[in-house]
Amino acid sequence: MLLPSEKVSQHHFRSDRGRRVRNGLAAAFVLVALVGWAGIGRAASHSAAKADVPGDATSPPGFMGPTEGERQIAEAKHEIDVGELTTDDGERRAAYARALDHANRAVALVPDSAEAHFLVFGSEGRLAQLDGLATAALKLVSLNKQLDEVLRLDPDHANALAARGGMLMKLPRLLGGDPEQGIRLLERAVSLDEDGVGKRLELAEAYHLVKREDDARRVAGEALAMAQRRGDPRQIDNARRFNAELAEACAGCALASIGR
Repeated sequence: MLLPSEKVSQHHFRSDRGRRVRNGLAAAFVLVALVGWAGIGRAASHSAAKADVPGDATSPPGFMGPTEGERQIAEAKHEIDVGELTTDDGERRAAYARALDHANRAVALVPDSAEAHFLVFGSEGRLAQLDGLATAALKLVSLNKQLDEVLRLDPDHANALAARGGMLMKLPRLLGGDPEQGIRLLERAVSLDEDGVGKRLELAEAYHLVKREDDARRVAGEALAMAQRRGDPRQIDNARRFNAELAEACAGCALASIGR
């Protein structure tokens, strides 16, 4: 027979173990969401070319140029582009770390900039993705706070809406998941970004996960057509692989191609 103190100890052990399991699951699902979400902070050119900054040598005489905060934002976007396009994990990590440094400087300079806060979220999220579950568990709260701040500053920030929508789709309900709200946010993000190929793939996957297969195929087809019009080889490849996998997947089954 267990003494009362032993029963209490076992209860605390089970509670702590359950908490660790829940935190681990939350981190795992957040990693899935971060990996699945394509295009954080990517420049409009969708290339690793350095982001154009107003006020360079081509600017007309008398043009005041960008603020230092704007320059830091542009540098952070550029470094995220570099990280997205490299296949070497070491180079990717270095690029995301540089992006985070620039993004943090931007937040310090322009604390009311939703884009600056979003770039902190994007950089930290990608670094957490590379570092694995333990880091993701530690970063879970701070990542969500950054996303909350972005949406407080700009409720129509398309990338932030897509990120939150993706998280709500991937997290189980026990850990705060809400597929219905996730789809609404992803639909809103797509409506705000007419050229968002990655957002459309996220929305197509969301439809697929709730077994809305006709909607999933329609939106995935739109994403591929848009990628082909843009002529971006990486986006075309992503969209083609996603469409091929979607055609073979069982209704409601998770897909591997999203955002890779």
